[in-house]
Amino acid sequence: MRYLIPAIALALVSASALAASGKDDQPALDACINSWGKASPFKKGTPADSVIAPSVKVFGVGGSGNVSDSATDKPALVLVRPAVNVMGKSVIRLENPKGWYCFRSNVNVAGKMEIEAPCNAHIASAKEDGTTVGAVDESNKGVSVFGALRVTRYGCEAKK
Repeated sequence: MRYLIPAIALALVSASALAASGKDDQPALDACINSWGKASPFKKGTPADSVIAPSVKVFGVGGSGNVSDSATDKPALVLVRPAVNVMGKSVIRLENPKGWYCFRSNVNVAGKMEIEAPCNAHIASAKEDGTTVGAVDESNKGVSVFGALRVTRYGCEAKK
């Protein structure tokens, strides 16, 4: 068991790195646009307005996971490259209430990953479904092994 978790982590990190290095992001963007359906202000083939590359954190060492993202006056299509967290805690805070965030994938092994997003932001994953093993993935869009992947909304008005 003590060799199993690091082996799984290494395999998932390697697979995510290969997926992130793909030259053509358009299929991922088109999958997200398709999942939003008629609500999406974007047509298939629309390129991303910006790209966010969250950092990789392994055994608690690595970047903070914070991203540089700002509010826009109109809807913005934002590609979020794979986020990887192995045996640590990562928080990805998105800032654009008019953002349409397309996640290529998220990988979380024996750790906690939280995505904080404005109440009105739209989030989709290019991956149709998620994979969990002994874990919690409330988004059902990432890969989580013995960990937790959660999406938390902020800035929502309280109902009266």
